[in-house]
Amino acid sequence: MGLFSGLTEVTVAPDKAQRVKCWDKRDRFFQCLDEHYIDNSLDKKELAKVNDKCGEIKKEFEEDCAASWVKYFQEKRFNDLVRQRYIAKLESEGAQPLPFKIEGVKK
Repeated sequence: MGLFSGLTEVTVAPDKAQRVKCWDKRDRFFQCLDEHYIDNSLDKKELAKVNDKCGEIKKEFEEDCAASWVKYFQEKRFNDLVRQRYIAKLESEGAQPLPFKIEGVKK
């Protein structure tokens, strides 16, 4: 028995048409979440609401995208919402952008 003898499934990267289809379903799912004021679709407390309001669209999204993409897109959406709200809060309190750009440390 070889080191990888138990592996039989080969994953092929999605082509352009499959990626476009996935992104379309993602956008439709996220639009539904926005319409129903659902921020974190991965939160177990929100799961019943997600399935009730956006269940069919969520199912299509999960069918047309790789599972790792589904999780990544949902996590990124929530993190982006939190970030946008934090920036808006800081700006409402009078925070100003820095007058210069911070660049990475050079080695």
